[in-house]
Amino acid sequence: MWDMIVVKVNYQEKLVWDEMQQQFLKKFFPSHRTNYFKRQITTFTQKPGETFYQCCDRYRDLLNTCPHHGFETWRLVSYFYEVLTPKDRQIVELICNGTFENKDPDEAMEYLDLLAENAQN
Repeated sequence: MWDMIVVKVNYQEKLVWDEMQQQFLKKFFPSHRTNYFKRQITTFTQKPGETFYQCCDRYRDLLNTCPHHGFETWRLVSYFYEVLTPKDRQIVELICNGTFENKDPDEAMEYLDLLAENAQN
């Protein structure tokens, strides 16, 4: 009996949370704003003279600006990796012993963050 009550309460809490989330997004992230940030993510580029750390930091800021972007992690890694300069891409592969593209998407994202952090120091 207690299990059924807990399940019912959890379900109701989830419904309330989902509704609050939808209201928040509707108010602060209308569809045109979300679409703008999604476009920024898909067309992201490394600026001329920008270091790997700066590029990664700017990309992370962009992702944090629109956490409900809906892109899968593998796609986010791909968007970022493909815009790196050939030199930066080569460094990523070199440090990773040429296995970066074979990494699990979450592991690859963590690896990029770690590289950026080390590149800053």
